[in-house]
Amino acid sequence: MKLKFNGETREVKSKRLGDIIEELNGAYKQGCIVAVASEKESKELKNVFAVKTEGGEARIKIVREKEAEAGAETEIETETDARSLFYKTYKEFRNGSGRIGWKSEDITAIGPIATNLKVEKSEHKYKKWDVFFGFGGFDPGMTYLMISKRDHEAVYGTDRDAIIGKLTRGRDIISDLREGDRIEGISPIVTKAERAGFVTTDLNTEIEEGQEICTFANVKLFREAPMSCEHFLSLTRDGVFHIDDLSHTYMASEALKRLNLPVENISYRSKYYLTARNTGTEKGKIYAYKESRLPHPSHNVFGEIIQGGELIDYAQFGDVIYTSTEPKWMTVVGKTQREAEEYLEREDIGSLREGNKDDNAVVVDQGPALTMDIMEVGEVKTIGVKKEGVFIIELFYDEAPKTVWYFRKLTGLINRPIGLLKVHFSIPGKMVLFHGSADEAGTLVPENLPKEKVKKGVLGITNMSRLNRGIMGIRLDDSKKYGPTGETFDGVNLVLSFSSFTPSTLSFLSKLKEGDMIYVKEK
Repeated sequence: MKLKFNGETREVKSKRLGDIIEELNGAYKQGCIVAVASEKESKELKNVFAVKTEGGEARIKIVREKEAEAGAETEIETETDARSLFYKTYKEFRNGSGRIGWKSEDITAIGPIATNLKVEKSEHKYKKWDVFFGFGGFDPGMTYLMISKRDHEAVYGTDRDAIIGKLTRGRDIISDLREGDRIEGISPIVTKAERAGFVTTDLNTEIEEGQEICTFANVKLFREAPMSCEHFLSLTRDGVFHIDDLSHTYMASEALKRLNLPVENISYRSKYYLTARNTGTEKGKIYAYKESRLPHPSHNVFGEIIQGGELIDYAQFGDVIYTSTEPKWMTVVGKTQREAEEYLEREDIGSLREGNKDDNAVVVDQGPALTMDIMEVGEVKTIGVKKEGVFIIELFYDEAPKTVWYFRKLTGLINRPIGLLKVHFSIPGKMVLFHGSADEAGTLVPENLPKEKVKKGVLGITNMSRLNRGIMGIRLDDSKKYGPTGETFDGVNLVLSFSSFTPSTLSFLSKLKEGDMIYVKEK
């Protein structure tokens, strides 16, 4: 049977969803939702179109006049030559013809394109926000899509039937456009009334002829918001987007909520666009839009879902979406120098080794740090350290969730594969203390407190009950009285242990002094 799979029309022998994915070798991740959609039987021509500009999205509603059929009790909708022409030519208003070719106090004109509309030199009345076809110099070869910005009478070379509809949204956007400004394209908006669909994780679902299957969402990232892009790339490092919040206009992930972001690229939030909140209690939260919304100073627009929008349309709270990005996440932290070099070479990015340059040295930092900056300069400096200098740790997620969040945020583990700890001072043979943040630890309630004894190799963080809240420390010996930061048991939260606390590990930590760094990686 014939169906559409991730945007391409394909012929398949299978009928079961899982078999179809396997037969087509489709991109899919276990546990993620798959969207299945189809046109409803009562399919009609689309009557709402989006006009995408760099400043945002406007909308045109096609208006069909109704007239009574002589001798009939019902009404029929008449289709004019102009409306029929629009349905055939709307895709042409892009590239060279996708610009503001003409502007006056009365109209803004997009185009031109060539048509065969008949020429009429009479004057006609146009209402504010009418959308119609008009000519330049009475030449159908110079046909513009015109938008009336006020009630007026004029001669545009076409008749009254050249009006196709109304501009219903984005009127300020159209009014602000200047001659020569680019139009990204005009496309129909497929409403829920015109499509039926659902999402499922059941690979036994039976698929019918002509249905559309979507297994992943592809996100194109915008260079205008490099920090927000990196924020999203770290959120989806495993290729998944968890839906933690949902409304009729958006879905959102709260996994990186409370992380700081600068103000970047405040613009119109079109359908299928993504934003990152840059301020307030929701800062760091990622949104994907099911409906267009106006710009907001608290939202950085950083990307657009260019394939897989059906997943956004039908997803439910708690669903997980498989995602890919353009470009890919360009972090090589955590790889060996050789692995990093080979990876960057495959992506046509140059590399320069620094620090420990051995093939098996672990990359603990890179420059530039941001993917969008890397794409701009085309080269990455990879800073390596000996493999023995990166310690594998096990975080106590269940026992100390708030403290784990604090530790991952302070060390950078929350958005990169390797975290960094800077030595504050050490007490030989007893403990090593690391820098923290008193402000960030202001709400670090006591959790996972030590009981009878703290074993060596356990890291703890002073909680909010103590003056030195936020300080992190590792015990180098067992203690029945003091925690890893030197506080009594009720003042310190235990957050992790080293996967292997060997004599060599103990020796390494014992030699640390103020200002030294150690690197950690989750097991």
